Amino acid sequence: MKKIIGFFAGTILLVSCGKVNEFTNEFGTVLVLNASPSAATAATTAMNVYIDTLIKTSAALNFRGNSGYLAATIGPRTIQTRPNNNARVNYVNLTNQQVDFNKATTLVVYDTLTSTSTTLRSVRLTDDLSLPATGQVKVRFLHLANNAPAVDITLLRTSATTPDSVTLTNRTFIGATPNAAALSAFSGIPSGTYTIRVKLAGTQTVVLTPVAVNLSALNGIFTLYAAGTAAGQALTANVIRHF
Repeated sequence: MKKIIGFFAGTILLVSCGKVNEFTNEFGTVLVLNASPSAATAATTAMNVYIDTLIKTSAALNFRGNSGYLAATIGPRTIQTRPNNNARVNYVNLTNQQVDFNKATTLVVYDTLTSTSTTLRSVRLTDDLSLPATGQVKVRFLHLANNAPAVDITLLRTSATTPDSVTLTNRTFIGATPNAAALSAFSGIPSGTYTIRVKLAGTQTVVLTPVAVNLSALNGIFTLYAAGTAAGQALTANVIRHF
């Protein structure tokens, strides 16, 4: 079994999210991920999430933290992230963000601050939370580490009686103008435990020690992403379980 997907891996960090299990005709949901490394010019990049100027997070999101799914009233909303030490600054200020009934989205906040700018980049993804096929999980991969090179990755499913693999080729940083529709897509892969081998794109040069990751949750839906390599933050690979 061979598939082409995309992913950049370092150390696996599993971050579960507080999902909303039921929707009403008044709400959709938004999950916010802080994938922005701390900058030397900033005291902190821990951030709170605001929807229509109301704070929605009970605790600020540190680097690699996520809010879980936050309820938002349907219709056009303003979504903001602000540093927890200065509510007058907006890292992200997105107006007219449509929230639809029974729909879930993920807002990825990424890149770094500078000495002259407190604005971070963001991309809002559509989350298809329909269940995967029997025996599979759904995954997508985001390269959010702006200084990391393009890589190829092999995921070897070690839990299979006859181990098989998923090939992930030439994945690069999502950049300043990411394609939200393409990044939103999940792919089905067999449920199981995988060993991940990371190589420089187009070579056999292994750049990190192989890492094991468990993708065997029943009906699991996951975002795997790379973050770090800037502002003194080491490169890591991380997992959000959506369902």
